[in-house]
Amino acid sequence: MVREKVTVKAKSGLHARPANLLIKTAQKYKCKVEIEVDNKIFNAKSLIGILAAGIDCGTEVSVICTGDDEEAASKEVVELITGDMGEE
Repeated sequence: MVREKVTVKAKSGLHARPANLLIKTAQKYKCKVEIEVDNKIFNAKSLIGILAAGIDCGTEVSVICTGDDEEAASKEVVELITGDMGEE
């Protein structure tokens, strides 16, 4: 298991388009990819899960990856969340 705390940088948080980008990235990997917010865990491969989390810009989240390709998944998801997700 790989767990890393990061702060969401996208101006709109993880809503709509950024959430969809996160999901598509997470779905490329076989491992389980989850986002923890306020001690609640959400499936990063589910649009409903990510939108239900209500993650805004500046929110601190933990990216949790478990499985065969967890290192690569964690690296890419963390880079995505800590970037602007194309919202400059």
